[in-house]
Parts: sequence; structure tokens; C-alpha cells
Amino acid sequence: MQEQKYNRWLILVAAVITNICIGTLYAWSVFALPLGKTFGWAATAIALAFTINHALSPVAMIGGGYIQDRLGSKANVVIGGIMFSVGLFITGFVTSVEMLYFTYSVLAGIGGGVVYAGTLGNTVKFFPDKRGLASGLVAAGYGSGATIVAPIASSMIVSMGVLNTFKVLGAVFFVVIMVCSLVIKKAPAGYKPAGWNPPVAVDSSKPAIVDLVWTQMLKDATWWIVLVMLTCGAMSGLMITAFASPIGQQMFKLSPMDAALFVSLVAISNALGRVAFGAISDKIGRSNTIMVMYVISALAMLNLAMTGSVIGFAVSGIGVGAVFGGFMSTMPSIISERYGLKNFGVNYGITFIGFSLAAIFGPMTAATVRQATGNYEQAFWIALGLNVLGLIFAFIFRARDQRRRVTVTVNAGDKTV
Repeated sequence: MQEQKYNRWLILVAAVITNICIGTLYAWSVFALPLGKTFGWAATAIALAFTINHALSPVAMIGGGYIQDRLGSKANVVIGGIMFSVGLFITGFVTSVEMLYFTYSVLAGIGGGVVYAGTLGNTVKFFPDKRGLASGLVAAGYGSGATIVAPIASSMIVSMGVLNTFKVLGAVFFVVIMVCSLVIKKAPAGYKPAGWNPPVAVDSSKPAIVDLVWTQMLKDATWWIVLVMLTCGAMSGLMITAFASPIGQQMFKLSPMDAALFVSLVAISNALGRVAFGAISDKIGRSNTIMVMYVISALAMLNLAMTGSVIGFAVSGIGVGAVFGGFMSTMPSIISERYGLKNFGVNYGITFIGFSLAAIFGPMTAATVRQATGNYEQAFWIALGLNVLGLIFAFIFRARDQRRRVTVTVNAGDKTV
């Protein structure tokens, strides 16, 4: 299969643009307070919309992985893109919180997940020579959506109201995503860019990649450790992502527009963290990178719990956002390296259950603490504890990974040539 039949870089650009659109889901905190003021809904009821949205991520990722494996990424973008944009558009007509849960949380949320699963899996297959770069850029597109949308949406809400803002965004995103779908093509099996051949393995200590189905993956004890690491690692990021604007306004007395800039700051850090930590993990290893990220996140939550300054809020937001992005870029690499690319879509979708658990407990914990105590401080301490727990599991993961490499080395040494 020759590369000139596919402009993989153009496909990558289309995938990134598409993911910027669906990354609007991360800008939820910009919409939360205006919706509460418009309808008089409780903070916990509004937080549940974000929680449901991300709690359904495994459903969307598994379904999206199946579509991508069978029909190709274009089908993901068309099907998921329609669900996402239509979901946003009809959110502009909601009159009850139950309607919000269906339009935003279920329809738009699942649609966004279907798009992300397809573009991520497909792009990785188009870049076997630059897997970390490609997956990092696609993930960064998703993570940076809020960076672009948050200040725009905040300005639109001031001028036209939150419901009309949903309508306009839904219509615009529909057009953009459908245009991008015209460019995206399915990566052929065994695709190799022209002039590139897979490197010959020279390091016998590096375990061979075997394509496993999800039932085999679940029998691997290490996968359950990875699941816990993802859950603990995503908790702080989702907590801050969901409440960056309210935290800024209620604890640091920021205006809605200034708080929206902090949402963008967290989102920028999220996007850069996906690329940076993905590249770092290629150099120092996945487990070492994950341990570094847990330390950074723990220190950020500690600072957030103790600081009273806007600068301290910004520093913690940058740290938590970058680490959250780092988990989103290192986890796909772990799953593809341990369980192969053939069934990556479904395998990673199932692993995304960890993200779902974090989405359920992270924002709801913050909202519950805020309602009970009047601030978010106790939620920050809870997140700090979870980072410490995740660090412990990261040590266990590294020990098992090193033992696996030693076993492979010994077995390789026993072979006769």
C-alpha cells in the first residue's frame, strides 16, 4: 500500500480540527452558572450533566471503536458528529434538567466519544512511525477545544444568552465536522508510509506486542492496575475542568469573563500536557512518567487547598490540567503496547471505564462538598489523597512491568539459534 494514495497529514489535520469541536464538552463550567441562574437549578443537578456526559465515555468509546474497526473513521466522524452537534443544538431548547441530561449528556456526550474513538484509533494506524506524536496531537485537539470555545462561548452567553449560544455552536460545529469528514479516510490494514519499514527488534528485553481481544485483556492483572491509575489520575483533572469557572468566581472573586480565561488556561495546559508527557514517556518510560505526573498533581491540589491568591489558583490549574492531559496521552500508548493495535478501539474503550468512574465521582464530589461547606477546599484534599493512592499503584505497575521485561529477557536468552 503506497503512501501517495493517502495524504495522512491532511487526515491528521482534519482529525485534530474535529476533536477541537468535540472538545467543547470540556468547557462545561462556562455554561454551568448561566444555566443555574436561568432555571434556578441546584449546583449538584447541573454537575450531574457533566458527570453523566463523561460517565458514558466507555459506552461511546467501545461503540466508536467497534465502528472504527468495522466501517472506518469516516463513519465515526459522520455518525458521532451528527449526534454531537444535534445534541448541542437542541440543548438550546431545554426546559428541564432532565432534558439537559438527554441532549447534552447523552446525545452530545456519546457523539463526541464516538468521534474521538474513531479519529484516535485511525490516526495512530496512519502513523506507525510517529505513533506518539500523532496520538498526542489528536488528543491535544480534544483537550484544547475548551481553550478556543470557552472565551467565545462566555462572550456569546453575555450577548445572546446561554440557550442561544448552544444553538449557534451546534449549527457551526455540524458544518465544520461534516467538512472534515470529507477528508478523513480509513487506514488500510498494515499501512506503512513510503520509505519506512518497521524497525528490527534489537532489544530482547522489550516484550513483543501481541494482539489480544478484550476478554483476554481483562484476565491480565496489570490491566486492573492500569484501570485504577487512570481513575485516580483523571479525578483531579475532571474536578477542576468541571468547576474551574465557579471555583474562580466563588473562591477567588473573579468575574465571569476572567474565570472563562482560567478555563482556557486549564484547557491549554491539558492540550500541551498531552503532547509533552506523551513525548516524555517515550524517553523515560510510561511508568516513570505516570509517577512524575502524580507528584505534580498532588502538589497542585495541595497548593490549591492552601492558597488564597489568583496566581496560586493559576499555578495549580496549569499543573492539574497538564497532568490530566498527560494521562489521556500515555494511557493509549500503554494499551496499544501491551495488547496490540488490532483491537485497540474496543480495548481502550473498555479501559476508559476508569475515566468514567473519575467523571462520576470527581465533579459530584466537588459539587457535594461545595453545597455542604460553602467552598471546594475539602474536595481538593480528597483529590490529593487519590493522587497518593494512584502513585502507590504506579509503583506496583512499574514493578510488574520490569518483572515482565526480565522474564522476556531470560526467555530470549534460553533460545538456541
